[in-house]
Amino acid sequence: MTSSIEHNYDAIGGKKSEVLLFSRESGRRDYAWKGSLGKSSFSRISFDFGLLAFLMISQLGSLLPVSAKPWNASNVEIRTGINMMVSAETEKEKKNHAPAPFYETLRKALKKRKLKIESICPTSDVVARRILEEYGAIFLAVRNVTPPPVCVFTAEEQVTRFQEAAGFTTETIADAEIELQPEAMRKLLKARAEAAEENLDITPRGGAEAARRNYEDSLRLWDTRFLPALDYWLGQGRLTAEQVSRLLNLPLHNQVAEVLELEKSGIFFSKDLSKSILYSIAAPGTSQHIAMLALDVTEFDNPRVREILGKHGWFQTVLSDLPHFTFLGLKEKDLPKKGLKSVEADGQTFWIPNAVDRPT
Repeated sequence: MTSSIEHNYDAIGGKKSEVLLFSRESGRRDYAWKGSLGKSSFSRISFDFGLLAFLMISQLGSLLPVSAKPWNASNVEIRTGINMMVSAETEKEKKNHAPAPFYETLRKALKKRKLKIESICPTSDVVARRILEEYGAIFLAVRNVTPPPVCVFTAEEQVTRFQEAAGFTTETIADAEIELQPEAMRKLLKARAEAAEENLDITPRGGAEAARRNYEDSLRLWDTRFLPALDYWLGQGRLTAEQVSRLLNLPLHNQVAEVLELEKSGIFFSKDLSKSILYSIAAPGTSQHIAMLALDVTEFDNPRVREILGKHGWFQTVLSDLPHFTFLGLKEKDLPKKGLKSVEADGQTFWIPNAVDRPT
């Protein structure tokens, strides 16, 4: 048997970890274990070194002749114990990293703000529920920002009142004046400063409307997807002239509901007509940009830029909307326990509501 010990040290010179490697020359079995001694590892120290003792005892048997091993049955018990301990630790780590149910964590978050789900986003309303489950990460943001009071704003006056109450600050970035809630802006500027140290930049994509938008902006942008899609599907014979006319004349809320229903049959309204319109542009009055907690970023395809933004609380939360980042003000490691799950799309990670506990 051979063994080796490696030591790693943290920034203040303290021992951070040890790795003890055992191997049998026969090649029948190798054992390896890492004992973490970081600041927050006291709960694991007894487990790690208890396991280390088991490993050392089990290895002693390989040095003795068969006649000197009256405790072979114990060896089996030791190895069984090791397997059980490793399995228990693995299950514990899986549980710790599993995303919490979204609606459960949302209720708790809203309670701290003296709000209820039904008051901001009635689950009986199919449009509101869909918006909540697509864009709802914003309601889990830190306490020193103000999420919208509703899932769907219905008028410009309503948006104006909210934005004035929440407050916003203005900065000129890459010749564009952008407006965000103060804490979101503060963290964006810190992210930009860190990026600049590495000769990187974080700039608004599309000028001023990369950040704060009003209600009329959301209507205009909806039509840039809705109207071309109507023409396309009419030309393809998937919609009739009567259907198109009816859709154009529906009240706005009903129009959104009809579009979402048509998309269930593959009649998509996104820019490239391949996915839901909600992954391309927000329904009127539902944009996270209205809350002044969203920014479209030019450099979204740079992994290091995404990493820096994440460090400062900015994450991609609208599935497949690649340039769109939302300010949550949270650490990435805490997102799962806030009810968000990570989903990979187009080589990037999106944090979306884990709506497994959807009300029926």
